[in-house]
Amino acid sequence: MSPPRQTLWGVAGMISVYLAAVVWVLLHRTDSNDGLVTVRIAHWQVEVGPSRGFAAVIKRFEALNLGIRVEQLIVPPGVYRQWLRANLAGEIAPEIVEYGVWLDGLSDVPVKYFEPLTHYLEQPNPYNEGTPLESLPWLETFTDELSEQRLNSPEPGQYFAITLTRGSLRLFCNRDLLREITGSDHIPETMIEFRKLCEKVGAFGATRERPLMPLAGSGFNARFLLGIYLAGATSKLRTELDRDGLLSLTSWRVLSSYQDKKWDFQRPEMKSALQLLAELQEQMRPGYLQLGRDEAAREFLRGDALFIFSGTWDATSLRKEAQFPISVGRCPQLTIDDPIVGPNVLGRIADGNNVTGFGLSLTKSGKHRREAVLFMQFLASYEGNKIFSEVSGWPPSVNEVPMQPEIAELLSPDDGFNNGTGFLNAGGSTRALLERNLHLLAGFDGGVERLAAALDEQMPGAVRADLQATARDAWLSAVPQDARIAALSLLIAGAADADSLELRRERLEAAQNQSEARGMLIDMQLQASRTKDFK
Repeated sequence: MSPPRQTLWGVAGMISVYLAAVVWVLLHRTDSNDGLVTVRIAHWQVEVGPSRGFAAVIKRFEALNLGIRVEQLIVPPGVYRQWLRANLAGEIAPEIVEYGVWLDGLSDVPVKYFEPLTHYLEQPNPYNEGTPLESLPWLETFTDELSEQRLNSPEPGQYFAITLTRGSLRLFCNRDLLREITGSDHIPETMIEFRKLCEKVGAFGATRERPLMPLAGSGFNARFLLGIYLAGATSKLRTELDRDGLLSLTSWRVLSSYQDKKWDFQRPEMKSALQLLAELQEQMRPGYLQLGRDEAAREFLRGDALFIFSGTWDATSLRKEAQFPISVGRCPQLTIDDPIVGPNVLGRIADGNNVTGFGLSLTKSGKHRREAVLFMQFLASYEGNKIFSEVSGWPPSVNEVPMQPEIAELLSPDDGFNNGTGFLNAGGSTRALLERNLHLLAGFDGGVERLAAALDEQMPGAVRADLQATARDAWLSAVPQDARIAALSLLIAGAADADSLELRRERLEAAQNQSEARGMLIDMQLQASRTKDFK
């Protein structure tokens, strides 16, 4: 039986886009034949700002290091995962590549293909000499000390990336349109206020020739919007599940707690949260899940949506392209008197926590890793990060770096409850599960009950798949350490820096023990689950 024509067209489209990306990258790279060492850095940030920020940093770095050239490769985000996997497997990847733990199907990449940066991060950054940061270990110069990289590291105790910016989630508002609708510049601060404003938007939109929505919608933007409210609306439940007292839930803890039947979507807290998601969906145009982030941006810029919910990464692009003034506000907060989720919330939502991101990793197969580390050190130094922030318009990741007022307003105060990983953001399979079934909230026969039933029916398989991937990555990170630990043991005897080598060996052993413990624990949980299912 031949595959459907739509499937063939889809496969052909994916191949065409990938080949176009490969050709584009090849045409935009140059091989050095003038004696300069060429370091390449690849990322997917196509927004206005980052490429210009990189270009400015590169210009300054090359002036300080006359023997090194740095090339910036911008790979289209739609094919970045395939491009990265193919280049890493073929050992032709750039020295420095952008990576995020949320990239589906790439969870094994760090331990297989990236060089740990822990050793460099423990030492002062040479490019911070003469600045307020000169005596600090490089790790301590980041505003969050790379907390996300530490939390999501596949090898406990190791850091596989440095970061360039801080991120928060923001509500960008068409100020002129808000005044026209309400006569005020006030952006709603609570969900109760937001509901009242949505009613006014509906009444105002009825007087226009074109539809007007409260929120510009796309699958990309909705993922962040719905994710943050799902976490906030279940904050009491999440605290109940935090048996380790970490004040946050790690991905594998979310997964294992579902497998242990500590929660499901029949719980009242989860159903009220899904009801809130249904309400938010109604504020975006029908069919938004099939639209890309560019469609949402165009809807907002046309004046067909009052707000767009996005991250700090879109601020520079929106401000440059909008024909109207843009105000920036926090996401409307859930309160204990909220009529839908009030009894289940603890308080404010931590809308971003200003955790640093835009992670850049060092590949093991890179030809010029020493020079690449030098560029990474400059990029995340006081001077380099200041240049990047000023030119890109993105908040800096490095302490003490001054910010322009329009950049500073993008960051959230450090308040609210940090709930860690979302219930449906703990892995590729569980994340896809919600996106695949979210449409069940809408329609004549849709609703919370239908979605909750569908999620619980499919969740066990998704949880098992994500736990298996987590265990696999834990074992992958543990095995290679044997050779490193043995080599350090041989080097310690008689070495001038024996104390430093001993400390490094102890940390590797501790990291290996943690990886093995995590892998064993998850394997035991999976085995126990199989035994119960069999009985």
